[in-house]
Amino acid sequence: MTLEPVTQHVRSAKSIDTGLGGWPFPSDGSERWSRRAREVMPGGVQGEGRRAQPYPLYINRAQGSRLWDVDGNEYVDYHAAFGAVLHGHNAPVVRDAIESTLEQHGVAFATAHPLEVMLAERLAAVLPSAEMSVFPCTGSEATYHALRLARAVTGRQKILKIEGHYHGWHDYVAWSVHFDASTGDGVPVAGSAGMLAGAEDSVVVARYNDLESVAAAIDRHGEDLAALILEPVFFNGGVIVPEAGFLEGCRELATEAGIILVFDEVISGFRLGLGGAQSYYGVRPDLTTLGKAVANGMPIAVLTGSRQLMSHLAPEGETLFAGTFAGHVLSVGAAVACVAAVSQAGFHERLESLGRQLEDGIRAAIDETGFPAQIVRLGSVWAIYFSRDPMRSYRDIARFAKDKEDVGQDRFRKWMAERGVYIHPHYMLRGYITAAHSAADIAQTVEAATAYFRQHRGDASG
Repeated sequence: MTLEPVTQHVRSAKSIDTGLGGWPFPSDGSERWSRRAREVMPGGVQGEGRRAQPYPLYINRAQGSRLWDVDGNEYVDYHAAFGAVLHGHNAPVVRDAIESTLEQHGVAFATAHPLEVMLAERLAAVLPSAEMSVFPCTGSEATYHALRLARAVTGRQKILKIEGHYHGWHDYVAWSVHFDASTGDGVPVAGSAGMLAGAEDSVVVARYNDLESVAAAIDRHGEDLAALILEPVFFNGGVIVPEAGFLEGCRELATEAGIILVFDEVISGFRLGLGGAQSYYGVRPDLTTLGKAVANGMPIAVLTGSRQLMSHLAPEGETLFAGTFAGHVLSVGAAVACVAAVSQAGFHERLESLGRQLEDGIRAAIDETGFPAQIVRLGSVWAIYFSRDPMRSYRDIARFAKDKEDVGQDRFRKWMAERGVYIHPHYMLRGYITAAHSAADIAQTVEAATAYFRQHRGDASG
């Protein structure tokens, strides 16, 4: 559907250093849509993740590795719908699966159907922890059900989570996610107003890549802890990888204390290979949550785990699991096709090759200019940090990346957008590569970043 006429233009080759001002290229259409949106939506957007200053770019179309905004500006996209798009926007494999599902099955049944059985079987074949699965709609729902299940099985009430790790919006987990790191060491910090009074009493926090912190938390609260939930790779902080022995240590500590280990692989699932981070690092959790790339952006999530644990879910067990859109036919049909596609030989090898090209190119530019930054990449996910210090945990990021309006990072994002590269506003600089990206896309990105580092080489703030 055409929203309004778009205006084609040629970008200026000269950067406009606007700091926190407007976008340095034509964006009148986005500004107009933003004014309209603010009249009918809180802040003019559907949630915090879409907010940007001075206003978000309103995207009108996406195809392959590209986005087009309402002003006709074209971008190589590294947002990929917060990493959900793995095969590329409007990928034929997904579009064909949706069309086929519509033609052969329909839209929604809210009954048992064969496609959900096929998806559960395919997950069991490729993911170490996936003996039985259920399919809620969102990652937040998946983590909610995982922790409710852990409480039901263990009879315990508390959970242990890691600082900075995001597991959704609900009161179980919206603690110590993005907060002032000068406070709250070991104390749950609420992520929202309106959270249930006393909910903090059910949450214990520890630090990523700090096994002593995890062990100390378990020593103090172990008899009350139902679950330890974490991102095996801290992708919500950009790309912070587990140090040798950390995941293995978490597995051992959880087992010894009778705590259910939950891996939140909503981002890492299928991006680090068929078996996710648990296969990549060789550590098997008790429960796993998946989402995003499972169906290339179609709304579906997964809670999966051992037969012994999952049998406690209704209707086999007494732990409620329900939802009209659970196992939604269209989303499940897309997911079945996506799992088949990522199972093809060479799929992840190609993503790795593109990622290496990007990493090598940007690292060479940083080394050439001496710019105070680093690039970290794992598989198809990459992050640039405007710091040379090691990135081991949330508190390392929080020293320099305070929020979306960080001057240096905002300036870099706008520079890149002006040169046709979209990096979504966030409290750090993170990007996702898809199967639709090309070597030319990567070269364009490296060229734009190199030009930035050269021009700003003497600016310690980026």
